[in-house]
Amino acid sequence: MSNLSTRTNVTCIDPQSYLRCLSRLLMKALVGGVATLSSLCLIAAARVDVEVLHTYGNSLGQEVINVIAVHASKLLPLLPPGYNIVPASSVGFGEPDQGIVVIANFRGIDPTVDHREPLNQNQVAIDVAILVFEPSEAVQAGVNIPGAFHVYALAIYTNDARYAASLRRADIPVEFVHNIDYQRSMNDATGVGDLMVKVPSNDSPFQTFSSGLGYAPVPGAFNAVFWYDGRKGKAVLHFLDQPFQQGAAISRIYTQPSSTWDNLFDGGGLGPCDPHPETGYTCVMAPAVNLRYDEGTVGRLQLIQ
Repeated sequence: MSNLSTRTNVTCIDPQSYLRCLSRLLMKALVGGVATLSSLCLIAAARVDVEVLHTYGNSLGQEVINVIAVHASKLLPLLPPGYNIVPASSVGFGEPDQGIVVIANFRGIDPTVDHREPLNQNQVAIDVAILVFEPSEAVQAGVNIPGAFHVYALAIYTNDARYAASLRRADIPVEFVHNIDYQRSMNDATGVGDLMVKVPSNDSPFQTFSSGLGYAPVPGAFNAVFWYDGRKGKAVLHFLDQPFQQGAAISRIYTQPSSTWDNLFDGGGLGPCDPHPETGYTCVMAPAVNLRYDEGTVGRLQLIQ
């Protein structure tokens, strides 16, 4: 921590520059048609080598996705063969020799697994993943959806034991953390306000603080596809959100010094910022995407063997 005093403080960021970058990124996701959920069901059913393990849902969802540019040399060792990094420069968030790590800070209301009785507790899921190009198996799994975001999962943290158990069936790296702190003081109607998240993981604790700059309705659907290669096969976790609202946010990512995420994010994002005033955790500034899923999320976990 002794060298933090020499780092540049980048807490003053032009929100309009973020909005322009986020607009380019989201336009890539919205161009083209969006496959409906029923058509995806038919495609998956026709593939005898693709097994549907679980389905998910909720009545309302909110999410802030931190977008961190990281040098590709740090990301390549984390990806199995067949996955290719999307250059950060191609989505307006970094340089050609950088890739993108996302931290998706999700909260779902009335969460369900396999259409069972919804939980009374809100589901929190914090996903850390690498943005990749659509893998070749996307057609086989029925997730070759125009505009979909494809990411390779590095870790998932959740306070929902039922959800965690379902992901373990496909070997997805998930940690049940019952005391995730998810404090949202954001106006749902406007998307203006703050989100503070603390993940006291046993392996690599971290915190994020995001300030939403507003959002508005967007036509079409938001599709996110998580991939992971485990012992049992290739896991494909697809979430469909429609209708949804989106906008921009600015985030600070706080990581425990010398931890897994601290080593990964060091030198990335928009640059360092002041360490956390209470924990002393290292800080990296990053843009973010602010999302609200007005009618919840529909998801499916598949396994390609």
